Amino acid sequence: MYIFFKIVFKSEKLKISFIALLYFSFLTIDCNSQTIANNNPNEKYRIMFYNVENYFDALHDSLSTYNEFTPDGDLHWTHYKYVEKRNNIYKVIKAIGQWKPVAIVGLAEIENEFVISDLINNTPLAKDGYDYVHYDSDDFRGIDVGLIYHKASFTLLYSAKVVISDPKNPDFTTRDLLYVKGLLDADTLHVVVNHWTSRYRGYLESELLRVLASKKLLELTDSICAGNDKANIVLMGDFNDNPENKSMQLITNSSVCGFNNMELISSNPGVLGTLKYNGNWSNFDQILVTNSILNGTNGLQSTTARIFDADFLLESDIKHFGVKTFRTNIGFKYHGGFSDHLPVYFDIKD
Repeated sequence: MYIFFKIVFKSEKLKISFIALLYFSFLTIDCNSQTIANNNPNEKYRIMFYNVENYFDALHDSLSTYNEFTPDGDLHWTHYKYVEKRNNIYKVIKAIGQWKPVAIVGLAEIENEFVISDLINNTPLAKDGYDYVHYDSDDFRGIDVGLIYHKASFTLLYSAKVVISDPKNPDFTTRDLLYVKGLLDADTLHVVVNHWTSRYRGYLESELLRVLASKKLLELTDSICAGNDKANIVLMGDFNDNPENKSMQLITNSSVCGFNNMELISSNPGVLGTLKYNGNWSNFDQILVTNSILNGTNGLQSTTARIFDADFLLESDIKHFGVKTFRTNIGFKYHGGFSDHLPVYFDIKD
């Protein structure tokens, strides 16, 4: 409710003095509020991961043999569809952040540096002050992982891509791991973004490749913990395996760091995972943290992890009942949705 009132001044000088006093009063209140917010010992930083499902531009890539996401490709991908896709992604990030920017966003299935730069510079995310980390991988479709970060919350110190190879098959290529190290406020945080080999070639055959990725990830994280056994590490991504599968059990059972696979809570009783295929839900999108984060023994402490299951990301599942993810494409047909995966997120208290 707003109350309007009129004050009658005896002189213009008195009027100006009153306005100046009012202005500085509001300025002081605002500055004090900012000071309180910036020095809040329980400040929370939100971290999320999202497989955005084929975030491609519509340009033909002369260096790639995969150009399905072009106007002449089988998917008849256009600039209009690309812009709709880009805008859908920023809407999800803003919705998860609610009243403040998400501190760190891990992304999977992005085509190149252009699309991630376009996301943070040509949408309302530009007002939030984001930067990004991206490396090209040798994936046969040209899709990569990437990370955007809120510069006022996270200070980038170092980044690198970690290539996964198959000793038995020198021609094997897949998405790289993305390793990022920085300061979340004043505490060191290590983040690894993952997108492991899918099951399209069959579960048993592809499982060996996900185990390869798991072992490479263990090699990376064990080297971090060798220098600091209380290192704050977050692993997030689309692992294309469930927590109980062999590749994920290697992480939680064999790492010297001590990783915990965070239980993901959904507020929608019809959502039983992060993606649904042939009527069955899976939890391929996961967040793992070291014991130091889970217990808050090294400056940072995690809160409950959640699946972001907003209604606008879902639609009715006529064939299998209940709900399913609202996808961008179904086969070769444009469906106009968001992604075949739901985002996952959690908060860290500083």
